[in-house]
Amino acid sequence: MTDLEILVEKDKIRDQIYTYCRALDRIDFELGYTIFAEDSEVDYGPTYKGTGRGFIDMMLKMHTKQMLSTHHMMTNILIKLNEDGTKAVSETYMYAACKYRNKAKKPTFTVEARCRDIDKWEKRDGKWVIVKRIVAGDNSFILNNPSYTDDYNNGRGKLKENDPSYIMFSEIE
Repeated sequence: MTDLEILVEKDKIRDQIYTYCRALDRIDFELGYTIFAEDSEVDYGPTYKGTGRGFIDMMLKMHTKQMLSTHHMMTNILIKLNEDGTKAVSETYMYAACKYRNKAKKPTFTVEARCRDIDKWEKRDGKWVIVKRIVAGDNSFILNNPSYTDDYNNGRGKLKENDPSYIMFSEIE
């Protein structure tokens, strides 16, 4: 592979990593499924062990029922490709803030998770998908009763169709 081909493939993997965040924060099940191979194996420590798509189902249902908003960010992405560009490994530092609600739908506490997503990737049918993920929890904590500000401009987006980013992206197609 040329240096340019390597950069292009790494960028495609980065897009998948960022798409994972979007799927979680916008409660987009179908988009979340595109990140993981159907036969993927994931280990999120005490949170979940199983398939990647099973994780998407479990987590997005939890986001919908228990959380007012979520915010995921990925940084420090290191990617290594094999020689023919069909397999890769990545390590990504992840930060998530999940605002939980009580039965009255008022914010009560926030979980801030900081961890590393360690992924094995395969290029299947021309698309990069995660075949194995191990999440290494490095620094997570709970903020009880913080002072919250109001969301604005449809901050959560609730449903993908109502989110300003989905509307703007659809206008470019």
